[in-house]
Amino acid sequence: MRQETLRRLISLVLLLLLIIIFSVTTDSFFTGANILTLLRECSVIGILAIGVTMTIITGGNDLSCGHLMGTVCMVFAHLYHYTALPLGVILLLCLVTALLGGALNGICVGLLQIPDFVATLSTQFVFTGITYILAVRNQFGQIGAVQINNKSIIALGGQIPGGIYLVTLVFLGLAVLGQVFLKKTKQGTYIYAIGANRKSAEYSGISFFKTKMTAFLFSGFCAFVAAMFTLGRYRSNEVATGQTFALQAISATVIGGAAFSGGRGDMAGTVIGVIFMQVLRNGMRKYGFTTQTQAVVSGIIIVLMLIFDAYYNEFMEKRNKKATASLQEKKVVKANG
Repeated sequence: MRQETLRRLISLVLLLLLIIIFSVTTDSFFTGANILTLLRECSVIGILAIGVTMTIITGGNDLSCGHLMGTVCMVFAHLYHYTALPLGVILLLCLVTALLGGALNGICVGLLQIPDFVATLSTQFVFTGITYILAVRNQFGQIGAVQINNKSIIALGGQIPGGIYLVTLVFLGLAVLGQVFLKKTKQGTYIYAIGANRKSAEYSGISFFKTKMTAFLFSGFCAFVAAMFTLGRYRSNEVATGQTFALQAISATVIGGAAFSGGRGDMAGTVIGVIFMQVLRNGMRKYGFTTQTQAVVSGIIIVLMLIFDAYYNEFMEKRNKKATASLQEKKVVKANG
């Protein structure tokens, strides 16, 4: 069994174990309404995590995706409040904003060779600054929330026949598209190659800059999609929107098996990781845990998964080396035989 498949199965088993525990120990967890709500709660984070997964596989990260999402929300709110532009034009400008944000990260990392952590941590402040500049203010200069009354945007927060929320379908649809992109296209192969061994990939003619730019543009697009569904759900916008989402998205990708070292991970694992984190939070709420306790438990789980990943990778590396050495030994014996 491939290392990536085995790691994904481990995450899936942990998710199923968590579901069984909460289903047995609480009366209100395994109900249709709670499952639909749970999937809705994890979907915006999941959409961001799909973009983050792409950057992590390249051996990098995107700490700014949540802040970029907040900026896109504020661009929409600003244009919606202060202008009479058609909805289509506003959406187009929001998409351009998201892609420009992704491109900025791609230029910083791919062209200027700034480490992903430093670059995206810095662009967090850029996006936050833009958000405050564009914030809607009252006559006294105080920042206030903007109410969104557009029916098309509000519809994004609704359900389809059967009770499934539209955001959940889009989250799962994006995950499928992302998986196909990673596994069935040349650019997807390049993303894995850059993450696994940048020097070897570049010697093979793969452009580091283009690959990084592709990953960050995809992350920017996901920030745009997440922003629209956030506006549709809450029907308003505030300056703090999305500022804590990046760490949640990154945590989900780690739980799902993506490696910070790069070259490993996929959208299937990310979906499992996103659902795992939301099941954990949902179950803790059923137990009556406070928000602070939930944060502590979630943090401990993430640390434990990182420790597990470190030992798991070391174990698999040793096993692969032994298998390679054994194969070479057999070839030598056969040649001399």
